[in-house]
Amino acid sequence: MKRRLLYCFCIIFLGACNNYSEPLIDGEMVKLTIECISGETIEIEEQKTINKVLKEINQSRREGTQEMEFSIEHRGTFENSDGESESFHFFSGGKALVSGYYVHSNIDYFCGK
Repeated sequence: MKRRLLYCFCIIFLGACNNYSEPLIDGEMVKLTIECISGETIEIEEQKTINKVLKEINQSRREGTQEMEFSIEHRGTFENSDGESESFHFFSGGKALVSGYYVHSNIDYFCGK
């Protein structure tokens, strides 16, 4: 009986430790501008693509960047309907730097298409 109770407690505890985190970029974004390292600028207003990138950033595993060094490649900027913007950096491999986090995302490679 005690063993079953311990297993139930562990399952409940692990369920409470769900990998849910607050979104890094919040709100309804209407535009995504990408400044590639090559100098090319890409503007995306297709809502499906914007939502896909937002979902990838907000739902991917992340870790702090305190002791990491990066060579910045591309810069992305989301813009909402009020003209407010939120910027991030991303790499050719799909990973991103957002609000002090290294995000293990899989963002499409827009530069060089």
